[in-house]
Amino acid sequence: MTAAPSAPAVAVTGLGVISPLGDRLDPVLEALRAGRGALSPLPGLGAAAAVPDFDASRYATIRGLRLYGRPIRMAISAVQLALTDAGLAPGAIPAEELGTVTACSLGHLETLLEYDRSVATQGPMRGNPALMPLGLPSSPGAAVALSFGAKAFSMALAGAGAGLDALGLGARMLSAGRARACLVVASFGLSPELSLAAQRAGWLAPDGRPLPFDRRRQGAALGEGAVALVLERLPDARARGNAGRALVAGMGGSFAPHPSDRAAALARACQGALSQAGPGPAVGLVSAGAAGVVELDRAEALGLLAALGAAAPGTPVTAVKACLGEPLDAGGLLQCLPALDALRSGQLPPIAGLLEPEVPGLGYLTAPARGDVPRALVTTTTLDGACAAAVLARIDER
Repeated sequence: MTAAPSAPAVAVTGLGVISPLGDRLDPVLEALRAGRGALSPLPGLGAAAAVPDFDASRYATIRGLRLYGRPIRMAISAVQLALTDAGLAPGAIPAEELGTVTACSLGHLETLLEYDRSVATQGPMRGNPALMPLGLPSSPGAAVALSFGAKAFSMALAGAGAGLDALGLGARMLSAGRARACLVVASFGLSPELSLAAQRAGWLAPDGRPLPFDRRRQGAALGEGAVALVLERLPDARARGNAGRALVAGMGGSFAPHPSDRAAALARACQGALSQAGPGPAVGLVSAGAAGVVELDRAEALGLLAALGAAAPGTPVTAVKACLGEPLDAGGLLQCLPALDALRSGQLPPIAGLLEPEVPGLGYLTAPARGDVPRALVTTTTLDGACAAAVLARIDER
């Protein structure tokens, strides 16, 4: 009996970022390596990390762009940067062979609130009807697909950890032959309403200092931004001359039905991702989702200890939300930035402000370092119990 051929490897071939630290990858990575953050006091938002002077027209010319809310405009801009990075001109991938997966839980909220306010203050006959469909939760994903003519598939995932889930789903769709390329996108924009809700929930640090994993932490600080990845099957990318940045080697997900189960759920997610990645070199970096929320940071640390086992003390761990804040929908993909960089450069960014780790036993990075990183593990743990993990691998290791 002839064995079924294995699915082709899926590679990240393009990367675009709109962040509080900039829109060019090298300066953003340089800031993260130095532990330089972007958090500052903002009117109506407390301490937060905002994208300065953002103007979507600098990145893309899309019909109807002015109607889109800030998160959608940032997502479209990040996609344009990612396509340029991948060396893909407009129309290079036929519409029927291009798909999108978008992480969007809150990207519609700004427009929804604007529409509701207009109806409440001016009456239902005076509100702007063009805003109504843009107030739907799926609107960011639909806007991205329409803007770039993606017709193979267009899916939107909700949840604070949906960025990594979107990455995994996009890779699975390509492995299954559903498209030739996939745009994986996540975006989050700051708003006074969200900041107020997070503050009232006791989720934000009173002093505006997130301090991930540190025993002094008291909460997170919000941040905004957008990340887009272009995924292609590795043989297809190589055929057009793109060597790829990294492989999406493994994905894992789990759910904690009770807060006390979060650590075990994250450990299962990590073990699933590592198992899917298969035998190979050890993990050289963990890019953790810790953002300063007391119970989540603790659960993530304990989950990593369980997943890494004896290798935990020697495995470097970073948490870039100390610099970028908590960007919710965009968090998982923003965490991929230092992982993708480390696979190529071996440079490992520190956890800014970490002095007193609460949970001992992990290789927390308290200063910039260098190391061999054939594989990187990216993790997220959320308040609603969803846990996800991704293994990114250097292409020459597969």
